[in-house]
Amino acid sequence: MEQALLAQDKDSQIAAILVVGFHHAYGPIVEFCLPPLPDHEGNQTTLEKLELPEEWSFLPFLALPDGAHQKDEDFAYFHLPPVPGWSVAKTTLFGISCNRQIPTKDLLVKTPDITRSIVQKAVVVLAKQPIFGPLRQKLAVITAAWFNQRDFTKLEILYNLYNNLNSTFYGPIDDSTLYMGTSLRELVYKFKSKTLILLKLLLLEKRLLFYGYPVERLCTFQYSLTSLIPGLLRNLQDSGAPELDTSDEDRTTVEAKILSDGSKESLLKYMGLPLNIFEKGSFFQPYIPLQQIDMLSSDQTKSYVVGTTNQIFFHHKSDTKIDVLVNVETGTLEFYNTQLVSLVSPTIADRRWMENIVKVVNDTWNTNDPSRPLQNTYLGSDDYLRARFEEYVLSLLSSVKHAQVHNMMDTIYEDTNSEEIMTDENEEHNYLSDYGMKWLKAWWDTNNFRKWNQYTDHEIYEIVEPGHPGMGNISIADLQNTLSNRLRDLQLKQNLTPIRNTLSKAMSGGAKAVSSGRSKLMKGVDAFWNEGSTDVISTSPTSTTRELETTTQQAGRLFSNLSSFLTRKSREFSQVMEESVSENHSPANSTQSIDDTAF
Repeated sequence: MEQALLAQDKDSQIAAILVVGFHHAYGPIVEFCLPPLPDHEGNQTTLEKLELPEEWSFLPFLALPDGAHQKDEDFAYFHLPPVPGWSVAKTTLFGISCNRQIPTKDLLVKTPDITRSIVQKAVVVLAKQPIFGPLRQKLAVITAAWFNQRDFTKLEILYNLYNNLNSTFYGPIDDSTLYMGTSLRELVYKFKSKTLILLKLLLLEKRLLFYGYPVERLCTFQYSLTSLIPGLLRNLQDSGAPELDTSDEDRTTVEAKILSDGSKESLLKYMGLPLNIFEKGSFFQPYIPLQQIDMLSSDQTKSYVVGTTNQIFFHHKSDTKIDVLVNVETGTLEFYNTQLVSLVSPTIADRRWMENIVKVVNDTWNTNDPSRPLQNTYLGSDDYLRARFEEYVLSLLSSVKHAQVHNMMDTIYEDTNSEEIMTDENEEHNYLSDYGMKWLKAWWDTNNFRKWNQYTDHEIYEIVEPGHPGMGNISIADLQNTLSNRLRDLQLKQNLTPIRNTLSKAMSGGAKAVSSGRSKLMKGVDAFWNEGSTDVISTSPTSTTRELETTTQQAGRLFSNLSSFLTRKSREFSQVMEESVSENHSPANSTQSIDDTAF
């Protein structure tokens, strides 16, 4: 059966259509590919076992993931490396598979290779961009229609799919199409304030293993996280394998004149975006099968973001070198690399900013349609959330260049206190402290920062105002909220009424004195917490006995330390509050909290 195929060219976004089936003797195999694989000529008229290029030997296991038989229909997203000499796969390809199953007894035509009671197959689309949202809709319909024929010898529907997709996805892909397969609302709703911690870990180029089921949700969370860095989703050409390195080809510093067209794309380019998170030494595989586990332990792989439904991966954490396990079912993070805990702990500005975002998502949450806010408003939508995170990233980049231009980097490197709250006199000179100095110093050692710093104009801070989107005058509520959050993170039900009442007294007398004393106060708070405490997100899996002993000892030590700390600091609180009441009687001097309900 010969079919007329649309000719491919550089503007075609669809690379290939494949079928993967489960064979009783071979396991998952590729049975169909259009256009033909290397060393194969002519179009197929029947399904048959195809020999794959070595680079794609694991493809069948990507398309039919572990546990696929547990659902009537599921989707998997994955990346494939280039195949040298094959024009179809010149760069990383982005795969989406729709797998289904049907009882053998329901088939109208049974070929000799069908010996099991259930027939399981996946239809796969390989694209040049991760356009999974719109592809998913078409792929689901066609796969269901093919199965409903109950005759897998009829392949015409696959040829029609190839032609239809090639005519539909032709030419440049806009942002709305690219982001259709992500859901920032569900990401924030699941991980709450830890969403920002995930973003900071991504920027640090750490080894992140996402775990959970079903596969589609597992993959979607990873793409949603990746999309928080402006422009990154459409620049994943080196993500298919750690040895790929094309990001520096023809790259030069972008000059300010590019802004003359007034487009958002030009602004992002001028700001040095996207950041080179996935290039040589990095690996991104939204769903990774056991057949690729060696890639995680390879000396070539310095960082990765991968997803699995198989616990074997984190049971062999020493081999796979996992830094953080991200559980998409529980919305928790487990730090195997405990040194990262202090690096990514959110600052006061981080907490305040994220809590406002989480509140918006919670207030507009629609259980019937998690992807859209109640009443379909802009507030709380994916566009709203993307704009907020874009603001965070741009402000961060601007603040770094501002510090460089004003010769502040040496001073910043010497600053060993990552959580110091700057006084009003210094605040305008150091916009970076609100991002966390320990995290910043770690980020400055990454490949993506070095590349960004090398190719980005120092004057970008004149276009985007430096600072933190959650910064501002630190209010009484912020101090209360920070202490409350840290106690809550440790799951300690400590009565904070005395300290809350003490802090609240300052409201009637103004906050100026509190502002002058807050640096010393917060240094004390952070010295206490950094001395031996561990955030709940940092728990590393151990045996039950060891975990119980550690928790008991830590709780006892923390209660003891907290008691002595509050006793010691109560004198300082009292002194600050007395000075505030005696020196400041005007309500105009008080500071308004951004989030009055945070405590």
